[in-house]
Parts: sequence; structure tokens; C-alpha cells
Amino acid sequence: MRTTRLPENIAQLVNYLQLVEFEWRGRCVQIPKFAVYAILQRPVFERSFYRNGRRMGIIRIEPYEIPVLDPFQADLPEPPEHVVIISHSRGNKFGLFGYPADLVRDNLRLSVRHSAVGHIVKAFC
Repeated sequence: MRTTRLPENIAQLVNYLQLVEFEWRGRCVQIPKFAVYAILQRPVFERSFYRNGRRMGIIRIEPYEIPVLDPFQADLPEPPEHVVIISHSRGNKFGLFGYPADLVRDNLRLSVRHSAVGHIVKAFC
């Protein structure tokens, strides 16, 4: 019997979890590939704004305005080299947000039996 923390509807279809890993300011973040909407190179902020005392950027991809925020709660004074756009949903609501990245690797795989799988996917399922 397989031990996995992926939702059953996904776990039955895969042996590996595909990951997108990005580095930002020397720290690494791993996101399940099924949650990644797009990876942009050299993005341009349409404008910046402050929320909860943090500076963030906005990228416009019609028909969306996508906020880009630092995952480590710092200011984002200028566009980064890359932005990883994440899709999320709650109920029947859909949204997008972006994380800045200095470097992106989008070809990683992790066995669904690995103990880290549950931690990586919990925010996206």
C-alpha cells in the first residue's frame, strides 16, 4: 500500500510530484507544478503599491492584474529576474499571485512516497 499525502484523486494518477523550485535572495522555495500558472522572465511591473507596510508590484496579463509579493515578507522595490505566477482557488473563486525569483528550476520530481510531499502540497490542495 502506498503512503502518500497527495489528494487521492491525484495520487492514483502519479508516481512522482513534479516541482518548480525557485531561489529568491538566497532562499529556496518549492511549489507543486500543478499550481504554477506561468513563469515569466524579466517581467515589467505596471505599478507598485503598499499593503500592510510592504511594497509589492502589479503585473498586467489581460484580463488579470497579478500582485507580486516577496514570500519572505520583505519589500519588492523593483521587478526581479523572474516571476513564478501561482494559481489558487477557494470554492468557486480563482486567483493569481506571483513570487519573485532570481533563479527557477522547473524540471524536478519527487516520489509521492517522500515525506515532504504533504508539506509541499498542503497549501495548494
